[in-house]
Amino acid sequence: MNVVETLRELSEVWKIFGDMPDETTLSVDLAALYLGISVKTLARYRQNGGGPQYIQYQTEDSKARNQRVNYLLKDLRSWRNIHKVNNTMHAAQVRGLTFSSLSDFCEPQPFWYDNSLPARTIISHALTLTDKEFKELLLKPYTDVVWISIEKALFQTWENKDERTIWHKVFISVLNSIVCASDAEQERYTLNDALKS
Repeated sequence: MNVVETLRELSEVWKIFGDMPDETTLSVDLAALYLGISVKTLARYRQNGGGPQYIQYQTEDSKARNQRVNYLLKDLRSWRNIHKVNNTMHAAQVRGLTFSSLSDFCEPQPFWYDNSLPARTIISHALTLTDKEFKELLLKPYTDVVWISIEKALFQTWENKDERTIWHKVFISVLNSIVCASDAEQERYTLNDALKS
């Protein structure tokens, strides 16, 4: 069962995360979706000690290092609330939607897919939707959240040209910035050589 199917089942009981009790235990996949970050990013937070508190049940005789991890919804809410931001640039950084290098485009991002067509179609980036749009997509049985890179997403079929255009412009902007920075660096070396002569 994938993350969205699990969340749909939970939403029937608790009407999406907003109505879930604080003591609700969520898996890593659901916790990542709730926070709007990838499972890998959440794992990095656990490893580095910067993420939300989590629960890990270890058996006494187990030597395995990758024990199952769960999160309490109240801990996720608390951690999320202390990461609120005051301006759009800071918000973009916190949400992982700032791109300054090519490697940023290779990081997995959550995209809503429409699985009802033979060719899966990207609807939108999951973190750019309003809460209302997110809930509407969550309740549709033929939609799903898939974590893929921006680079890969740009070469998929999109439901809406304007949604794709946003990511195309961001991608081109970063590429142009990298080209300009490299040109400036090359010019600096050329000028240094000319000054030495």
